[in-house]
Order: sequence, then C-alpha cells, then structure tokens
Amino acid sequence: VCRRPWALALVLCGCLLAGYWPLGGGRGGDGFAGARGRELRAAAAAAHPSGVARAPLRVNARAAVCAKKTSAAEPLRHVRTRAAHVPSSSSSSASSSSSSFSASFPSRQAFPSRHDKNEGRTRGHVVGSTATSTTTEKTVEDKVIQSPNDDREYKTVQLANGLEVLLVSDPEADNAAAAMAIRSGSWSDPEDVPGLAHFLEHMLFLGTEKYPVENDYSSFLNQHGGGSNAFTSSESTVYYFTVDSKHLFGALDRFAQFFIAPLFNPDCVQREINAIDSEHKQYLQSDFRRAYEVIKSLTNPTHPFSRFATGDKTTLGRDDIRDRLLEFHKQRYSANQMRLTITGKESLDKLESWAKELFTDVPNNNVDKPQFDHQGPVIPASMQGQIIDINPIADEHSLLITWPVDMELKPLYRKNPQGYLGYVLSSEARGGLVSTLKAKEWISSLSGRVFLQSNDLNVFSVSVDLTDTGIAHVDEVVKLIYDYLNQIKQHGIEEDKWTELINLAETDFRFSEKGDPGHLASSTAGRLLDDFPLADLLNPPRRQIWNPDKIQELIKNLTPDKMTLVVSSKKRFASDPKPPTTEHTEKWYGTQYRLTPIKDEQKRLWSGGVSSLSLPPSNPYIPDDFSLVEEPLPFAARRKIAKDETGLWNPEAPKLLINDTYQTLWHTSKSVKEFPVPRVQVFAVMRTDKPHQTPKHQAMTELYFDMVGDHLTEELYLPGVAGYSFSMGSSDAGFTAGLQGYSQGCVSFLSEALKNVKSPPLNPQRFGSIKEETERAYENFYQSQPYEQASFMMSRILNPDAFSIESLQEALKSTTLKDVEAFIPQVLNSQWSLESLVHGNVDASVAKELTQLFRQTLQGSVTEENSIVASPLQQRYQLDSGKGSSYVLKQTLRNPEEQNSCCLTKIQLGDRKSLSTKDLAIATLLGSMISEPAFDELRTKQQLGYIVSAGVGVSMNVFALSLIVQGAQHTAQYYDDSIESFLHGFKDMIQTMPKQEIDQFKASLESALLRKDLSLMDRGVRFWDPIGKQLYNFQWNTERVKALRSVTREDILKFYNEKVLDPETRRRLSVWLVSNNEEKEKIGVEKASFAQDVFEDLDTLRGKMVSF
Repeated sequence: VCRRPWALALVLCGCLLAGYWPLGGGRGGDGFAGARGRELRAAAAAAHPSGVARAPLRVNARAAVCAKKTSAAEPLRHVRTRAAHVPSSSSSSASSSSSSFSASFPSRQAFPSRHDKNEGRTRGHVVGSTATSTTTEKTVEDKVIQSPNDDREYKTVQLANGLEVLLVSDPEADNAAAAMAIRSGSWSDPEDVPGLAHFLEHMLFLGTEKYPVENDYSSFLNQHGGGSNAFTSSESTVYYFTVDSKHLFGALDRFAQFFIAPLFNPDCVQREINAIDSEHKQYLQSDFRRAYEVIKSLTNPTHPFSRFATGDKTTLGRDDIRDRLLEFHKQRYSANQMRLTITGKESLDKLESWAKELFTDVPNNNVDKPQFDHQGPVIPASMQGQIIDINPIADEHSLLITWPVDMELKPLYRKNPQGYLGYVLSSEARGGLVSTLKAKEWISSLSGRVFLQSNDLNVFSVSVDLTDTGIAHVDEVVKLIYDYLNQIKQHGIEEDKWTELINLAETDFRFSEKGDPGHLASSTAGRLLDDFPLADLLNPPRRQIWNPDKIQELIKNLTPDKMTLVVSSKKRFASDPKPPTTEHTEKWYGTQYRLTPIKDEQKRLWSGGVSSLSLPPSNPYIPDDFSLVEEPLPFAARRKIAKDETGLWNPEAPKLLINDTYQTLWHTSKSVKEFPVPRVQVFAVMRTDKPHQTPKHQAMTELYFDMVGDHLTEELYLPGVAGYSFSMGSSDAGFTAGLQGYSQGCVSFLSEALKNVKSPPLNPQRFGSIKEETERAYENFYQSQPYEQASFMMSRILNPDAFSIESLQEALKSTTLKDVEAFIPQVLNSQWSLESLVHGNVDASVAKELTQLFRQTLQGSVTEENSIVASPLQQRYQLDSGKGSSYVLKQTLRNPEEQNSCCLTKIQLGDRKSLSTKDLAIATLLGSMISEPAFDELRTKQQLGYIVSAGVGVSMNVFALSLIVQGAQHTAQYYDDSIESFLHGFKDMIQTMPKQEIDQFKASLESALLRKDLSLMDRGVRFWDPIGKQLYNFQWNTERVKALRSVTREDILKFYNEKVLDPETRRRLSVWLVSNNEEKEKIGVEKASFAQDVFEDLDTLRGKMVSF
C-alpha cells in the first residue's frame, strides 16, 4: 500500500532488483524472485501507470485464512535473483508524493489453502475435471480438481529414476515454466558448515558439463524472454524458471543439467562465498531477521532450527569447502527426493517425452527423507514462559506471542484449524479483538497465524504492531488476546461460519483465472514434495473438512505457561531492566536482547478470563448473482479474437462514453468474452495540484487518507471479506481511486465507500496515534536499504513536487486535527477534472452510474466553481537534451550502523512523446539485452555487491537506462566508475554479438510485447496505462513491434553511442549514498574514468534540470 511519500519509489527500485523493470508494453518479470519478488510484484501492481500512485486493487487481498507455509520462514528464504529483463504491460513510475489507503481486506488469511493463488470468487459447487495420468484406474485422491475456468490438462508421471513429474499442458500459453523442488534445505546443513545448502543453491547456477559457460543458463533465458530464481528454505530448496513457450525445450535441457552434471567450478567457489557474505551483510539491518535469529538462538541447540542458515565468510571460508559441497550434493540431491513440474503449450505426450529424455539421467542415490534428530523439545522449557525484549534498528513497537503446538499441523491442511483460528483472531469487524484494541489506541494491526510448521516443530503466533501508547500496555494487550481466545473456545467455533468461508472460497475457485506459470510450477512442485494428493494440488475448497475438535485442541495449546513473548521496541529497551533480567547479544546479527521470566502474577492475570467482545458476524454481502453481460467464448476461441488487421495481437480498446469539458469516461465489457468472471474494475484520477502544493498540504492529505483508511478497514470489512475492494489516495496527479469486486452490488459498495471518504469520523485520539505512526515511518525511512533511499532521492531530483523527508517531518510536527478538518473539504470541493475507466462485467449505464458517484458524493454536483478543464500531467524534470551532462548527488547515509554504500545511475534516453517509435523500440530492446551482462559482470565476476541490477524503464513518461550497485566492499564512486566501465564494454559486446543473437533478442521482445493477458485485471491495467498517462494510444505495443522488425545492429549502436556513451549528448545522473565507514573501511582505488559534477545539495542540482 503506497501510504508514504517514498513508498512507490522503493517499489520501483525493488522491481528493478527483482528483474521486473516496469516498461510500457508486455508483461514480464513474473515468478522470478521468490517470496520477495511476489511482494514486489504485488506492490508494483499498485503503481498507477501514469506516474501517479494507485492504491492496490488486490483481487485476493482477503486470503488470510489460507494456511500459507510458515510466515516466519518465508521472508528468510535465501533468494538468488537471476531474473532477466522483460517489458511490463503497465509502465509504473515513481511518485514521490503519494498517500493512499486500501480497503481490500486481509480477512481470510489462511483459508483454505497453503498456496493462495486463486483470484476469483464464487459460491456453490465446483465441477472438477479429471487429470490425465499414466494409470487407468483413479481414486478421488488421484484426480486433479480444477476450476471450471481452467482449461489446462494435468498429468503425473514417475521416471525410471524415481523422479516424480507433474506435466501441465496449456496450448495457448505464451510463457512456459518449470520448477524442481528438492527435499533438502538449511536444516540439512552439516552442523559444522552452516549455510552449505544455501551455498549449493548458488553454485548450481554456475555451469554444467554440457553447458560449462557460467552464465549460459541465465543468458539463454534472458534472450528468450524469461528469467530464473531459487530459494533455500528450512526443509527444501526450489529452483524455477520461466521462458517464452517456443523455447521451453532448450531451457529444460539446461535446467536438467543442474541436477545431472553440475561443474562446481573451483574458480567460482570464492566468488560465491563472497556473494553469500554480501547477502548476509545486506540484511544485517533487517529487524525481522535480527529478531528471528534471536528466537532461533534460544531454541534447542541439538535441532537444526537453532543454527545460522544463510552462511557467510566465517562459516563457508574453509579449505575443504568444495569437498564438503560435493559430499553434501551427493547425499541430498537424489531423484527420489525431488519433484518436478513442467508447464508448456505442448501436448501432455510431448511434455512427457521431453521429461523422460532430459531428466531420466538425474542420479537416484536412494537417499531417505532427512530426519532431524534432537534431544528434547525444539522449543525448550527454558524458552517457554519468557519475555524477550529486543533492541531494534528502526523506531518501532511490535509484539509477537508464540506457542509451541503439540500437534502436527501440516497433515491437517484439510481440517485447517490454524486457518479458522487465524481468521477469527484477525477479524477487523466492529466490536472484535482488533477493533477494541484499536479503539483503545494500543495497536495499529494484529494477525494470528502459523509461525512455524514442520514435522517436528509447530508454532502458532499472534503478531501485533503497537502504538506509542500501546507499548506501555503490553500486559493489557496480552490479557485481551487470552480473554478473546477463551471466548472463541467457548462460543466462537461455529460450523455456520466455517461453511460461509468455504462458500466464499468456492467462489474464489470457480472464478479463478490463470496466473503466472512460474508460480504454478514452483507451488505445485512444493506441494508434490509435501506428498499432497493430486486432488489437493490446486487447493479446491470443497476438500475442506469441518472438525471443531482440532480447533479446540489447537486453542488448548495456547497458554501463558507455554508462551514466549517477544517485544521489539527502542523505547522499552531503553528503560532500566528489572531483575532477574539478563542481557545478551546474538552472534550473527549482533542484536541486543534481554530475557525476563514471566511472573506468576502475570500468568494469573492472563489466565481464566473470558471477553464479551464481538465474534465475526455473518456476512450479508456475499454475492449470488454471477450472470455475465457478454456471452463467453469457448475456451479455444478466447485467446484468438484480439488480432488486429496485421495479425498482431491487440485487444479491442475501450470506448469513450463521456468526453466533456470536465470529465472523460472510458468503458468496455468486451473483455468478459475472454475472461468470463462477474467482476468489475474502476480506475479513476481526479486531477488537481491541491494535495501537494506545500509540505504541509501533503502531510495533511497523508494523515487524512490514513485516518479514512483506518476507519474503512472496519466499516467495509465484511464487503471486503465478500470480495470487494476500494482504494483511494493522493498522488502527483491529485487523487486516485479504484474499485474491484463483483459486479453485483458494486454501485452500492462504491457509494458507501465514497460517503466515508467524504465524511469520516475523525477521532482525536486516533489522529494522535496515526500521526505518531507517520512520524515513525518518516524517521524509519533512514533505516531502509541504501538502494531504496537512492531510488527515492532520484525521484526527488526528477519531480519538482517531491518534498524531502525532513520538510515533511517539520510540517507534520505542527499539523493538528483541526488543520486537517479544515483543509480536506477545501481540497475535495476545489477544482478538479475526472478521468476514469470502468472495465468488466457491467454495461454502459452502470459504468456511468459508477463514475458519477465521484462527483455526486465528493462534491455534490458539477459546477464551474469545482471543475477544471482536464489538464496535462504535472511538470517533470529531465536533463537538458541540448547538451551532454553528467551529474552526481552525493549524500551520507544517516544510519551509523549501515555498512553498505550504493550507486544508482540513470541515463535519460528521452521522453515518450519526443522519441520516435523506432527509438522507443530500440530503448526497449536495449533493456532486454543489457540486464544479464550487467549482472554477470558486476555481480558474478567483479563481486561488487549482492544488489546489482540493470534495465530500461519509463518513469514519468521519460525512458531511462538505470543501473544499481550496492555493497559493503567499495565506495559509491567506485561502483559508479565500474558502471561506466561496463557501459563502455557493453558497446563492444553489441559490436561482436552474432546477428542471430540480436535477432533472437528482437524475437523475444516481440513475443513479450504481444504477450496475451492472463486475467481481467491484466487487461484492465493494460487499458488504464495509456489513459492514465494521457497518451490514449492503445496500439503502442503493436506499433513498437512493427518498428522493432526493422531495427539493425547499426541502429542500436547509433542510439547507444548518442544516448548512453557520448559525453557531448548523453544525460547521465547518479545518486551516491555513502556509508559512514566508507573512508576507513572501503577498498579499491577510484578509477576516475570520466568527468562528473558532484553536488551535495539537491536543490542546487535541480537547478541544472529543465522541465517538460
């Protein structure tokens, strides 16, 4: 949720690192970056494609009950990003003055599946189709149950070497994918070599006997529109890739060799140890990781959970490391402990023949499943009944309660007691636990969920974000949680509630749409590894079983005697400890913490009480009318109707329903023919400069929308559970708003949401809490990753309306509730123009009704006094195109503990209106070509740092080549010089690159630009992109494809010389963020390879820019 001024800048910087560079055109980068990448893509989807921040329209935001894998372990997956550049269908761009809220509700967090990917909603029964398989007789357990919207075919086979393979045939797929899950993770590390499994994951990428060149695999994927990644979790390691479907066989051949004949080249060993060490240093300032490592360090030392999982130079820098690696690989990487998923457009028979041809030679060493022998419980008695006070890096207040559970939760995924309990605890309905604690101004959020889940370690948790007031009331917060647990135990385990949630999940499943094949591959491979029956492979809700006894059994485990209370707060840690507190420092992250036994009187306070709070009520908003306004096409015809007259894929554009002086409305329902789901999307922008004329205006707007969002979380909670979401916020363009949900009831839902925006109750106490939260967020920005801060600084340079964090902090200090109450009505009633798109399952009359609600509710009527003629996008800065320039903004990081320095370099290529279509095509092609060589040279070979990425993106309608390097070994200037040297070397690569390879990059880009949408949401974002940018060119992708076909090597070199290298014509801008220890600890002599003007004051640098 883009609630902070810098949030979108961080999102977009993260997109670059995840291999997803948001470039107008095709859709890409999906499935490349593990857990981190999924978060980034979700955030990137929230970015309004016009350079405005669009609060997220999250289809599946209410999936809280969906029994994910361990919520604690997932962010600790050791992600190695090797993602290639693929153009995105919605160009997102940084907005440095954005504030928004989203009333899309995380209310069913774990219900009913572990891998929450179903993006639809329906009631009633699902007719599952039967998977094709190698046997003739199938039980119910052996049939893949599919959504009626899923036309893919599924089949499982077992190869001669024991490798189990899931084959997925999707004849119309543009992208193919594969994933291999191995039953070996960090818990399998030898006790004396922490991080060995993670090290093996890294080394597997660096050449095989058949393909010995280090980056052959990643280069092949990059050239063919794909990308790859891997992650090491506690009990498994997963490798996966996506690729243009026409090149699946070549990718599979290279992928298979990972597991048949990897080289483990001795020359690469030290470099990858350095990479892992850089990865570890990257997260030394992560409060989550620091706290998690403290918890691990206190568990049973004979269990591998207690050990350091990432590895660093001290654990891996040993003389025999390669020998230990080879031994570990032979012991743990065996075909009988692997599961493979392949998804492609070929027939099941063809995919099966490829699997047999390419993967039968994977060795089967007949190894047993890992067994983690240990003495005594994993969570020892010495850890239970303890308070752990942690001193965090950021100024935050958080509370985590964990309980070891004496029941194995993983096999209970169909009964799912943890999901039901998590849903009830986390409910934000009026009068419930969360609502009550918020009303007391003690918390800002609360969530109940599984913390850890394995065969011999199961932990349930409640996590709470506390306010400044709440940190003084920890005991009272804990008591209310226990009282509510007792209330649930006595009155809250209701079959009707379970049935209602199952029906909602059935709706999800019935109207689920196809998603990223990379996610499908990695998630199903993981489920096969966990020995899920085929019937549960795609999480069909009808397989859920009501079992109240298991819910009762789970609650019985949640007692004060078994609990560990983890409190993370600078303020609390700074207070004087009271005996018998003991102080400690965690080994790997250097985290200070204290241990204090929970007193008997505290346990008595927390035991035995029963609250009289409200349990989640029945939901009156569940839709039951799923009729469609368009007749759905047969499966075979759905992806074949969007061809233009030249044969290129180009969906029919929306039509203008309203085009008057003060507003425009675009509408289409034709997409429902291809995506037969009864949902609607509304995108809207109200253009005005009032919210960000001054820092005070921005601060007041931000506080207002935070308060409205806080209010709507409760007010619209039940509609959110039923599948509706609403979002609104401020941005550079003025205000942005969005709705997504079922077409039934969408008008009344939007009306109710806008009424609350117009006239919310502004509680003085709640205002104080939200203001304090905002102040902390501003201050904590300086604890974020250097590359994130650099991205924000770059957006400030290029956006004249962007204010510094310091100016916003100063403005916030003097802002009162009265200021906000007086200011916002003036803004809402001020002059603004309205532009909107209504897309999906509503006709033109409903589209007009939805759009008119914005004027009618927020202003009352359209008048000359409150309307303005639609204005162009706000002013932006770029470097003067009339002369060459190379400028640097150099600043020192404020976090004294930060070891990393960072350089972000942006070379502006031109704005979208001034560049010719051919130049735009070349710029897009350049992004495809440069990403892998930059990663290979700067990260793999030179080992400059863990964070390295490159790509071409469009921000604020200006195309730019961007490169990021962050590391702890060198200075920011050294990184910039290294970037410059690489850019000159890349020219030689273009000159010597075989013509066939250039042609392949062009073909790959063409496929990406013409890639078909997978869902109604994809199509809506595709249409809103040119509308939000006020370009209105819905054929931009096909125009670039036509221009791309005539691009030659000489064209690329001419463009590259002029725009990127020539000091007389290029426009180069860098941000150097310098760590406090740079001068005394960094190594490397500065290369001084080119002249730059260095500024330490941003406003002085802005004076060198020109507006457009």
